[in-house]
This record gives sequence, C-alpha cells and structure tokens, in this order.
Amino acid sequence: MNYLSILLVLLTVTILLPFNLCAEDFNPVLVYQGKIADNSFSVSIHKGVERFKAKTGEECTEVEIGMTLKEYVDTITKYADEGYSPIFLMYGNHFPDMVPFVRKYPATRFIVLDTVRDEPNVYSFVLADHEGSFLAGALAAMASKSGKIGFVSVVDTPFQRRFQCGYTQGAKYINPDIEVLKGYTGNYDGAWFDGKATSRLANRMMDEGADVIYQAAGGAGPAVLAACAARGKIGIGVDINQNGLYPGSVLTSMVKHTDKAVFAALMLAKRGIWRDNYKRLGLAQEAVGIVFDEHNKDLVTKEMHIRIENIRKKIILGEIVVDEYTEDPTCSSHAK
Repeated sequence: MNYLSILLVLLTVTILLPFNLCAEDFNPVLVYQGKIADNSFSVSIHKGVERFKAKTGEECTEVEIGMTLKEYVDTITKYADEGYSPIFLMYGNHFPDMVPFVRKYPATRFIVLDTVRDEPNVYSFVLADHEGSFLAGALAAMASKSGKIGFVSVVDTPFQRRFQCGYTQGAKYINPDIEVLKGYTGNYDGAWFDGKATSRLANRMMDEGADVIYQAAGGAGPAVLAACAARGKIGIGVDINQNGLYPGSVLTSMVKHTDKAVFAALMLAKRGIWRDNYKRLGLAQEAVGIVFDEHNKDLVTKEMHIRIENIRKKIILGEIVVDEYTEDPTCSSHAK
C-alpha cells in the first residue's frame, strides 16, 4: 500500500472518533474562478469535495466567480471576514499578495494547492507535476516523427514552468536532440478560458513542425487538443483524463489526482490536524501519472508502454531525479 493510500485510510478511520475532538469550528469554503465544469483542474478539486461530503455528511461551501484577480481577492476576503475556515486558495500561484493577505487573518486556516508559503496558518498540498510531465515528455518523444514537439500554457509562472521543465526533461531523456517549442498566451482577464489564444499558439507550433503538443492550460487547454486533432497531429491532456475528448488524437493525459489531495486536506481539517504545513505527493504516491486506455491504445505500442513503466519505477526509486523548476530555475535539460 502506498503512502497516499495509507494516509487516506488513517484519515477515514478518524471519522469514527467523536467530533468534539476537533479543536475548532469547521466551515470550509472553496472559491473557483470560472465554471467548475469548464476547467479540468476545478473538476478534479470538486470531485475531492464531493467525495468528502459523501463520506462524512459535512457541507462545504463552493462558489463560482469570474476570472479577475480583484473579484477573487474580494470574494476570499468576504469569506475570511465572515469567519470561514479553512479557506482553500486553489490559485495561490497566481496570488502575488498571498502572504500579506493571510497575515491579516492569523486565526484562519488557509489550504493552498501547488504553492508553498512558510506561514503558520498556511498548509500546502503540492502535487509533483514535473514528475508526471516527465512521463508525458518521454512518451511524446517516442511518438514524435518530426523530432519537434510543443508545450502550450497560459500564464508564465514558476508553477507552470514545472510542467514545462518536467516535459522537456522527459523528452530529452528519450531523444537528446529533440526540439521542444514552448509558449504562453499571457496574463489577462479570462486567459485561462481563452481557447482561441491557445489554439493559435498550437497552430503556430504545428506550422513550425511540432507533431505532439502538451497543453497545461486549464479551461483553455481543450482547444489545443481540438487544433491538433483537426490537423492530424497529437495532443496531450492534463489534470484529468482527456483522452476521450478526441479519441485517437490524444496521446495521453497527465492526470493529477488533485481530488485525493483535496479529500485528504478536508479530512485533516475536519479533525483539526495541522501538524505539517507541507505535503508533497508524486509518482510514488500515485498522485500524478499518465493514462493508457481504449482511446489511445492505437497510439501507444506495447514497447512504449513498457519503457514508460520502467522510467516511472526509476523515478520512484530515485534512479532518475527530475528537476523541479521552483527549486532549480535553470531547469536542466536532462534529468539526473
């Protein structure tokens, strides 16, 4: 049984304990930018919330808002002022003033996804996107016939660079000479849902010879997969299994089991367990990975599948060390 499974078993057992052991009120809130159904990252988060509610009978406030940073900050400020806790900051990597904000509410617990802040009331759950992206990059290099692949995202932040960095290392591990085209559409209101912008970027890369493109672009990502399918090229999905969106044109999806992290965070919060401010979940905990199913079976040979499985095991055993951009901004082209 892996670490994440053990953690979830222990958390489930705590439901049997008297609720009055909880040291503080439990009134969680999650604020989503945009519609949940329109963003694969949000879909995964919501899945974890639903699982928690079904398991415990507890309620969680979930709110959908617009795409501006001001509306986001105003909304979480409202809930902090009203005494909600814990407050999930799902987009902490796009929240530049997070530290001064959380310091205004020292009695409020904040749960942050994929961002680490050394504050006593901030608890970070980080998924190792770079490890899963390494596998995606390795598979892309195996599948590419042109020797040129692409990466499309939205806002150029250290968090998004983790996807790019891992993808590049994985591709170079298979083919040191492969060319990886990289592009970000930019930071503006609605950018994470601007499929026209990501599609233009993907088409530009295909014009330059890329035949496999990995998108880590939230709600704007499926447009990349559509653009690839329309031109007979191959896309790679992200966050959740997107292989079925365009069967036969999606090489794989780099899935993040954010739902498991959210479920674990809610269970810990419900019991008032705040011992560790940082939890990292990766391939070893089966929190990230790539998907093989009936939708991509014609794109992935048995030999490719075996090679990916061997690489996955080497990363878990530490025989391959994948650089993480937030720890190594130089992003070595080759894994250690």
